[in-house]
Amino acid sequence: MTRFFADSAALLAAYFAAFALRFDFGFATPRWGWRAVAAGAFAALALGWAGLLLFRCHRLRSRTISLRNLPRFAGAAAFASGCQLALRFVLQGDSGIYFRPPISVAIMAGFLALLGLLALRYVGRLQLRPIEVADLLGRPESEVNAPAVRKRLRGACVLITGAGGSIGSELARQVLAAKPRRLILLDLSEAALYAICDELSGREGETGLVPVVGDCGDRLRMRDLLARERPDTLLHAAAYKHVPMMELNPAEALRNNALATRTLAEEALAAQVGTFTLISTDKAIRPVSAMGISKRLAELFVRDLAGLGATRFCAVRFGNVLGSSGSVVPRFRAQIAQGGPVTLTDPRMERYFMTIPEASGLVLQAAAQAKGGEIFVLDMGKPVAIRALAEKMIELSGLRPGKDIPIVVTGIRPGEKLSEELGISAAHAEQTAHARIFVGRIAQLPRDRVAALLARCAELAARGRGLAAEELRALVAKEGNTL
Repeated sequence: MTRFFADSAALLAAYFAAFALRFDFGFATPRWGWRAVAAGAFAALALGWAGLLLFRCHRLRSRTISLRNLPRFAGAAAFASGCQLALRFVLQGDSGIYFRPPISVAIMAGFLALLGLLALRYVGRLQLRPIEVADLLGRPESEVNAPAVRKRLRGACVLITGAGGSIGSELARQVLAAKPRRLILLDLSEAALYAICDELSGREGETGLVPVVGDCGDRLRMRDLLARERPDTLLHAAAYKHVPMMELNPAEALRNNALATRTLAEEALAAQVGTFTLISTDKAIRPVSAMGISKRLAELFVRDLAGLGATRFCAVRFGNVLGSSGSVVPRFRAQIAQGGPVTLTDPRMERYFMTIPEASGLVLQAAAQAKGGEIFVLDMGKPVAIRALAEKMIELSGLRPGKDIPIVVTGIRPGEKLSEELGISAAHAEQTAHARIFVGRIAQLPRDRVAALLARCAELAARGRGLAAEELRALVAKEGNTL
């Protein structure tokens, strides 16, 4: 009903505004008088609604308008104006003055009606209810033992790689709050690094904030940086994480996620870094995608160095992060704002989710517990169906799934699983002092087999665009799926 009155008001306003513009805002008078103009508004309103109904514009909620709907509204406005123009030739004499305004008024009223109707809907889009990411989690956020983390980080030197990314930037915020002596932010993207440094600027207090543009796989660059800064804690968040993208670029997944991690870890060991924490993923469990395989290899390459020096090496696995770049939440939010459709790859797909602050806080908590060689696994609660997530986001926006916002299934993408695993059962992991942090019972390959894998991975990565994702999956099969 609200939509009916709003659209009616827009049609009437367009009608009277067109007369006002044509007759000098009332200083000139139509020969049949303003009372006849006012009476003719009912005819204009009826023709306007006939156009809206004919082109089914009335079915579009004000908050679901998009550019693809423009022809429907233009057609409705043109229909109303065209009918008024046609009536000039049908109705003659004074009896038809209510149905046949001047040609200029009819055309102008149609144009103004189009603008008014579109404006109503775009204003409605601005009124979409904001979606709080925590509302999508389906469980309480995990609490972090902040005192233990602050104690470990206060006065320390901390290096974060991938500091411009979703996880890296949140790690930087939480680490800075612990008041380290020095915070080094490393990223290959100058723009992303500038954004987080600009955000933290003015909040660093006595902490020395050091931005570094560089590649974690550049051995000499990392050697110089680590030898100069001697970080107590290194949080390695830099990685390629988009599964379908890495299926198309498996050599880059291997080079950046696995080999560059090994390079950085070797240099961290040589520089006697206190703790080296690899940010891993649940996709490393029985991996099938190029991204998952590359992260599992990174875990193997890092753990292989545990016990060889003073550095405590560990990895932390968790699943999808709500609201991170490349995740479904920003994409769904943008699709809803555009009026849909919301696209799903498969209605059966499920994922484990965490919020960005939650994941980052638990990473810091796990790193504070590290003794060396652990793969920490985070309890992320129950898996969330992606279709249910999409429907919930639509509902939280004040719209109706499948009616106001259509949901379209596009098909599963290369490298994707229908569901992921956590590996936190009693048979696969043991609980730590934190209720949601587990240590996985995950066997490590002998060092000679790791060395052979390293050599084979270097050969494959050197193939560049000639490397196919199937060859990485064959590498997993050759190892008896121990990866």
